[in-house]
Amino acid sequence: MTKERLQPVQDRGERQPLDPESATRWKQISSEGGFPDPLLELIAARFRLLGEPLRLKLLAALTGGERSVGELVALTGASQPNVSKHLAALMQGGLVKRRKAGTSIYYTLADPSVLTLCDIVCAGVQERFTTLAQTLQLGSAMALEDLPPVEESEISGAGPRQ
Repeated sequence: MTKERLQPVQDRGERQPLDPESATRWKQISSEGGFPDPLLELIAARFRLLGEPLRLKLLAALTGGERSVGELVALTGASQPNVSKHLAALMQGGLVKRRKAGTSIYYTLADPSVLTLCDIVCAGVQERFTTLAQTLQLGSAMALEDLPPVEESEISGAGPRQ
């Protein structure tokens, strides 16, 4: 099996190898002395927004288009106050936007590029677990210490909750 990175394509169908030049901007700035600290803080804040499973569920639900808070509650199984709290955080971070119609509030994606990021992360996780599964099928002759490290949060989905 080749170890090529995967990238999403626009139709969200087949995946294609990730072009090594796709991270050119990141590499260029890093080699030129790095990013200014305020920019790194903004980048880290964006990643923190995506560190909560319910927020990822909400973003996934919004890939189908605009949804009301009630619809998002039904789709995620979370309570209305919890959904509203996380939608507010996503809105403050610029990932979603809202529209009020009468007594209802509707949310939609404000920054669809976040879906590309999620696709890339999902492909990386899938690649890691595929490699792990293939390694485990090699037989009992392989020592446990030869396996790649797996964090508990990768297995159970556990992690810090907000």
